[in-house]
Amino acid sequence: MGDVGEVLKDVSQMSPEDLKRQNRNLQKFLVKVIDLLKEKTDRCTTQEKHVEALTLQAKSLKEVVQITKHMLEIRNTEVSRMSEDLESLQSKINDERTRHSAIIDKMNQAAKLNDELRTEYKLQSERFEKMRVKYDERFNILTEENKRLQESSATVTETTTD
Repeated sequence: MGDVGEVLKDVSQMSPEDLKRQNRNLQKFLVKVIDLLKEKTDRCTTQEKHVEALTLQAKSLKEVVQITKHMLEIRNTEVSRMSEDLESLQSKINDERTRHSAIIDKMNQAAKLNDELRTEYKLQSERFEKMRVKYDERFNILTEENKRLQESSATVTETTTD
């Protein structure tokens, strides 16, 4: 019954009853063909929808890939900028360390020079004090000598006036 050749056989020599049977067979065959066609049409529609969904999914995935690439470019740009900033900061830190070391060296030199100046000042003060003591001693000696000379000059003047 499922074969098309059997369904389309020569009907010219058939009896009316055979024709009716043949007609019923053809109608059954048509119903099967219609059902099969509906099934195939439904399957085709389902597959078309599936293809459409896959096409949309592929399109969405392409957009996601494009957005991801764009985000990666942004991230790479930010990483580059941050690397440049980090290098700049590192350079500034190194410069500041160098400057700090130079200041520390200068402060150490200044402290050493200050200590040397303090020592020299104390030494000069001691020498000045010794010189002052000697000056005072000489001043006292000279003052006493001057008094003695004045006294002796006064006695010599009194004796010559007398």
